[in-house]
Amino acid sequence: MANKSKKTNVAKRDVFKWTERMDDAFIDALVHQQRLGNRVDNVFTTAAYDNMLKELREKIGMPFQKDHLKNRLKSLKNNFKECFDLFSGASGFVWSPETKMFSGKPEAWKAFVKAKPEAKKWMTTQIAHYDKLVLLFAKERTKSNGDNNAKQKAGQLAISGSGRYFDGTDRQNETALHLDLEDLNEINDGTSQLATPVEANSQADSQAHSQSATSLKGKKRMAPKVDMFEREFKNIREAIKDVADAIREGNIIAERGRPRVYSEQEVFAELMKIGVERHLRYKAYTFLIANAGRVRAFFGCPAVERKEFLLQMMYSPEES
Repeated sequence: MANKSKKTNVAKRDVFKWTERMDDAFIDALVHQQRLGNRVDNVFTTAAYDNMLKELREKIGMPFQKDHLKNRLKSLKNNFKECFDLFSGASGFVWSPETKMFSGKPEAWKAFVKAKPEAKKWMTTQIAHYDKLVLLFAKERTKSNGDNNAKQKAGQLAISGSGRYFDGTDRQNETALHLDLEDLNEINDGTSQLATPVEANSQADSQAHSQSATSLKGKKRMAPKVDMFEREFKNIREAIKDVADAIREGNIIAERGRPRVYSEQEVFAELMKIGVERHLRYKAYTFLIANAGRVRAFFGCPAVERKEFLLQMMYSPEES
């Protein structure tokens, strides 16, 4: 009996198919709840799910359950993760909200797919609302990838014989990072001096084993550089966050300082609400909308006194 019930539940979940319209509404709801602060440590709160369920049921008219939203959120995050990890930092590609796809020149795609064959499917595969998914998940992915990327880049610098770093996410460009002998000796606290190129060439045949040992030491010497990269990435992330917070706070202050603008429909509706007689209503409406200052004064007055204040404005000697 239990197995039968389990199969029935699975069948119901399989029948519940997500459409583009459902995704549109769900992603907008996710962004809205995040802006309201209903997401803590990258996890949406119970209140967020309750709000989203109510909103989606009203908009779509389907019996959404919390598990539906959680499962879809997981799918959206996985798709975004795949795209973000592939295209983040890659030059020559841009996501288009019209086509909902990444686009680039043929030569850029050719080099990119050659370096990363898994990118081929994204030449013809859509990912809708990528710009909004960035708002939802990019910070989380950047945090999880940041330390690994720093260590990987530093490790490649240590291993590379030419001292040049080739960025795997942008196969068309090489970033030359020069590490001279003074830098390496300084990293090593001056305890060991590296041979000059001439000395190294003269000892090449007789010291193959020694060079292998030196290579291993070189990797260890790069450890301080790895720490330096990690600190720099952390400082950059914190600086960007501070700037975003400052902009957000400035927008809030600007909104508070901006006077409320009332529409003509609001003015007419308020005249009816306070009981202005019909034979005076049109005249009062024309009188108010002719001057924005009159509208602000009218709505600034307490609701119970607005009618009397309006008549005073209309028929006082100063206004006539």
